[in-house]
Amino acid sequence: MLSTIDRIIFLKEVPFFHGMTIEQLKILAALCEERLFEKDAHIFNNGDPGGVLYVVVNGRVGIEQEKRAGSFARLADVDAYSYFGEANFFDNNPHSTSAVAVRDTLILQLRREPVIELARQNPNLALELINVLSERLRENNSRISELTRSQPDKLDKLYNAFG
Repeated sequence: MLSTIDRIIFLKEVPFFHGMTIEQLKILAALCEERLFEKDAHIFNNGDPGGVLYVVVNGRVGIEQEKRAGSFARLADVDAYSYFGEANFFDNNPHSTSAVAVRDTLILQLRREPVIELARQNPNLALELINVLSERLRENNSRISELTRSQPDKLDKLYNAFG
């Protein structure tokens, strides 16, 4: 178990939370749920409700999408000090992917309501969160661009994973 202070220190190092003050992090740290997933355990599945941000404390998580029944494409690996679930964190739509623990993994889960409440109270925080999500979108666009130039067969697989 991480103490509240350990959670604050940890969250401060995660890009999603960089724009938050210590007081804001203190509130969120107290609201985070700590969960341990054993290797190969599903954290969420395609179609599960969204509205939760997941932060990897240690371990690794694979983000996968089912292409056909029983056939999965690995879209990304998420390591410590990174996060996932942001695609449907704010709009609360169901997941379009699955998340699986690649090895034993400790995760902090944060529900959307406290973050939205903080953003309502602090418009600068809302802008910072938009910046973080924009950066993630740019990273994904860059990844797609790289695949287009250097590995068209991998791009075809990536598009097929979504189709």
